[in-house]
Order: sequence, then C-alpha cells, then structure tokens
Amino acid sequence: MPKDFDPIKTSVRIPPALHSELERAAEATGLTLNAEMLVRLERDPRSDIAAKLLAEIERRDAAALDGLRKQLDAVWSVLDRADGVLGDVAAAMVQVKPGSEAAILKREVEFARELIRSARAHR
Repeated sequence: MPKDFDPIKTSVRIPPALHSELERAAEATGLTLNAEMLVRLERDPRSDIAAKLLAEIERRDAAALDGLRKQLDAVWSVLDRADGVLGDVAAAMVQVKPGSEAAILKREVEFARELIRSARAHR
C-alpha cells in the first residue's frame, strides 16, 4: 500500500461526555469508535448548518402561509357577512325615490355589493 494511504495514528483529548456520545453512536450504527470519529470528521459541518437553516426557513414559510390562509378566510367571512347586511339594507331601500339623498346611499350600497360579487368571481 502506498505511504500516502497509510493511516496516521494520533491521539486526541476529548471531554468524557463527547466520548460517551461517540461510543453510543458507534454502537448504534455498528461502527467502531474510530470509524465513527472518521465519519464525523469527514462530514462537512457546513452542510449540517445549511440543512438546519433550510429546514427553519421551510418551517417559517409554512407557518406564514398558514397564517395568511387564516387571514384570507377571515376576510372572506367578513365580506360574506357584509354582503348579507348590505342585501338587507338594499331590500329595505326598495321604496327610495330617485334623486333623493337616500338614493345616493342606495347607489353606494349597490356598488359595494357589486364589488363583493366581483371579488367572489376571482376567488
């Protein structure tokens, strides 16, 4: 075997808690303690950080999307209720005479209902 591939023996001082963690991980994966250490040393720690950041971004995006859906549902609920109330107002204004001050309000009510219908068409 070429000398470039001969492993180099070294000694490392590590805290007892980390040593115990490494031993448990090695046993769980069926590796030797040395192999577990090599796996961890060869793994790029930046990829773990990137994966954690991506997971956090995805979690926050999902929470924001859920919040927006709830807000949109609340808006539609308010618009549906407003349309019902405006419908009652429009029905009560059937007798309004054209040209009166109440006729201006009646047109505003009808316009608001038309806006709501238009919004529903694009729901």
